[in-house]
Amino acid sequence: MSKLSFKEFMKLSEKEKCKKYKDLSDNDKFLARISQPLSPIVIPEEELTKEQKEKIKKMKEDAKTLEEMEKFAEKHIAKLKEMRKMIKELEML
Repeated sequence: MSKLSFKEFMKLSEKEKCKKYKDLSDNDKFLARISQPLSPIVIPEEELTKEQKEKIKKMKEDAKTLEEMEKFAEKHIAKLKEMRKMIKELEML
């Protein structure tokens, strides 16, 4: 038996819902998940801890590095394709 009903759960603030989710029955957890809006909840940056801010900064840096690596790879793949084409042309001579 759940400690909290779905109706009671839906009356809670978003913060309280996060804390009380575990008190729902499996069926009510399912209902809670499908009842959530599709838009993400934005957490103001001032509410983040220093550790969370550093983690986000690192993720952004990693994303930039990955983007640079993809551009580098695309550039060199294009060059390889050109070279293969030239080799085929030479083999035909």
